[in-house]
Amino acid sequence: MKKLREKIIIGLFFAATLSMSAANAFVIDTKLAEANINSGDAAELAWIRSVTGDNSLTLDFKIDSGSTGFNFVSNGPDSWYIDVDPDTPGFFMLKFGTGGTGATADHFAFQNTAELTKLVWSNDQVQFLTGGDCGANNSNACNIGRLSHYVGSSGGGGGTNQVPEPVSLLLLGVGFVGLAYTRRRTS
Repeated sequence: MKKLREKIIIGLFFAATLSMSAANAFVIDTKLAEANINSGDAAELAWIRSVTGDNSLTLDFKIDSGSTGFNFVSNGPDSWYIDVDPDTPGFFMLKFGTGGTGATADHFAFQNTAELTKLVWSNDQVQFLTGGDCGANNSNACNIGRLSHYVGSSGGGGGTNQVPEPVSLLLLGVGFVGLAYTRRRTS
């Protein structure tokens, strides 16, 4: 029985280790909506307010690829993030160029729920416009270069929900199992 417990604990440890290596560096934020809307500060702010239901939101920043370029980083095999530190927007919006693709939307709104100084999304959340086959004329039509600009927005209740990573919860569980095992063994 003692060896079985030890094998279970070792198995849980290896499962947690494998989960950590396969996970993204940062938790992917929550997508709220997508649409085709006119670009422009007023239209984009109105859309974000309507999506969130929060009329107190303001545009904290807007970064355009033409003026400053982006500092986007791969977040694993199928996702990306932009570091906006020290800003911590509650919500953000990504705008893409969609010409020559099968995309049905060009604006995507997110709630920033995890690492608040990072804007994190997956390719599938943006109709694969940042990578993969977005379905139009050729399979290489979509890449991160389609990102036109992004907007950070704060106000009201955005960005306050910290969601623990699944791997963190798994490690916490493994710790509790180990603690229970140790306590049983000493008594």
